[in-house]
Amino acid sequence: MLKTRILTALVLIPLLLAALFWLPSSMIAVLFGAIILIGAWEWGTLTGFRGGQRIAYVASVMVLGVLAVTPITVLALGQIPVMVLLVNFGVVLVFWLAALFSLIRGRTDSFLFHSVPGRALSGFFVLVPAWQAAVLLHAQDLDQPALLLFLFLLVWGADTFAYFAGHMFGRHKLAPGVSPGKTIEGVAGGMLAVLLLAILAGVYVWHHDGVKLLSWVLLCLAVGLISVLGDLVESKVKRVAGVKDSGAIVPGHGGVLDRIDALTSAAPAFAFGTLLLDRVWS
Repeated sequence: MLKTRILTALVLIPLLLAALFWLPSSMIAVLFGAIILIGAWEWGTLTGFRGGQRIAYVASVMVLGVLAVTPITVLALGQIPVMVLLVNFGVVLVFWLAALFSLIRGRTDSFLFHSVPGRALSGFFVLVPAWQAAVLLHAQDLDQPALLLFLFLLVWGADTFAYFAGHMFGRHKLAPGVSPGKTIEGVAGGMLAVLLLAILAGVYVWHHDGVKLLSWVLLCLAVGLISVLGDLVESKVKRVAGVKDSGAIVPGHGGVLDRIDALTSAAPAFAFGTLLLDRVWS
């Protein structure tokens, strides 16, 4: 399994890098849109939709996503009020807080996870803002998509460190009723990776120092923690649906949702944080 995961990553990572550096934001929106719609198909299945219901759900995600992404690809970023974007992503973060509260309560009748309407609504909040945030982060860097590339590195670096730290040192379960394989030690290893990456990128890529560097590192640590929540939410939905993986389209990784689960929460949080810091620093 690990060998297959590594081989798949060796194929997909160069393709992703080529897309980030060579494609304009409008094409990035299309590419990520395709990924999100596959994720919507998987989420629809986890929700309990079949046939026409699942197609209608994917179509709904597509419509909402196009409405959310089009202003970013058509208008200059300066034409979109920053406060509008902050409120937009702020509402999304409220959803993730509600999801965290629901996970902590652990009830078997929670609206977000144990009802079909709740899971369907959750899917909109999980998928559409992630699509919008990824396009926004790419559009913010016209010459180099550094922010979006760093987000991928941050999330997947944390996931990799957490995987090995958990296997070597894992003793205490983080959420045994949701994701039995995830440990507190693993999360700590992932957060160590986030800290190192944040400092290195902050100093050598964006040349932050002092208060700017501190606020940047704190943002990255917050995003790292929120990425764990994205993983747990998808694990919870899969557990309710009675499946191990969301799909089988990515060899060694399961479905698309299994690969982007942490990004679905991290991307809106990172977009919100970078917008907020830019506003504070300017």
